Amino acid sequence: MTYIATIKEGISTVHKNWQLILIQFASMFLSCLSFFIIVGIPIAIAFVMFGLDLTEILRLKDVVSAFKGSAELLNKYFGMALIIIISLLVYLTSIIILWIFTIAGVIGILAETISSGNRQFTLGGFFAEGRKLFFPVLVFSIIVGIIFITLAFILGILGGGASSIIDMAKAQEATLGLFLGVFFSLVLLSAGLAMILITLSVTIYGIADIVFNQSKPFAALKDTARYLYSQPSAIGFYGVLLLGYMVIGFVVILIGTPLALIPIIGSLLAIPYQFVTYIIQGYISLVMLSSIFHYYYKTGYAPTLPLSTGGSGISQTAESGQVPPPEETEGNPQE
Repeated sequence: MTYIATIKEGISTVHKNWQLILIQFASMFLSCLSFFIIVGIPIAIAFVMFGLDLTEILRLKDVVSAFKGSAELLNKYFGMALIIIISLLVYLTSIIILWIFTIAGVIGILAETISSGNRQFTLGGFFAEGRKLFFPVLVFSIIVGIIFITLAFILGILGGGASSIIDMAKAQEATLGLFLGVFFSLVLLSAGLAMILITLSVTIYGIADIVFNQSKPFAALKDTARYLYSQPSAIGFYGVLLLGYMVIGFVVILIGTPLALIPIIGSLLAIPYQFVTYIIQGYISLVMLSSIFHYYYKTGYAPTLPLSTGGSGISQTAESGQVPPPEETEGNPQE
């Protein structure tokens, strides 16, 4: 099994479910629209209710007066500040719910298509998968996020310790301090990149374990750690896909940059091109996700575990993975 063959299978699966691109675009549009509804409208109403005068903020000319003026403004417009904070919290909560539900529905549809071979997108199936996988994906994302923050905090402490060692070395000898500075910078940079790559790999393959094997979040974390340890090429495959995503994104942005430089018509062309950019990024992200699911399905999926109830394609695949009993022959009759 080669990387290129797996990517081709991922592309084929995405083409069977091209409606998922529209689902992602709709989620992005709802995210932008909800910002104006949940945050923009309450702030505009608060401006009118509390009579906020922006000229008071513009008159703050230095840092001291800015801090003093900010305290006075906060005391004067505390109600408005409270409305803004609540609006932002509600907006962030709604965005998290929307995108977790979208991701859950997308991965459920992709997994069904990969396991059954011919199952395609239906809106009812998308909502059913979103409801079924919402909480497992949410809890697993929180667990991985906590682990990542902890590792980043530890890496920051190590960086502070390395900085102290470098300062002491510079006090003794400048050349030694320069050498240690370059050495620790490279080590910390490599450790940071490895931590990001491994964390993202654990996240994506852990989600694959949840959707294919219906594992609980903590069990999926353990299974994924064992899987990546036994299949280190899976991390390399994800790294290749991530690098390809970054290169394609850079090329798309590079192509669109000159449009903004064209007088008058450039602004008009930049708006539709921005929508095209979102669609391309959504398509590439789906290809990445589908390719990783194909890779995991071939290398790490346990076919003896039932994945779904109600006659889904995945459970049929699990049943078909059982070894058939030996056939009777005339020379070796069974007793």
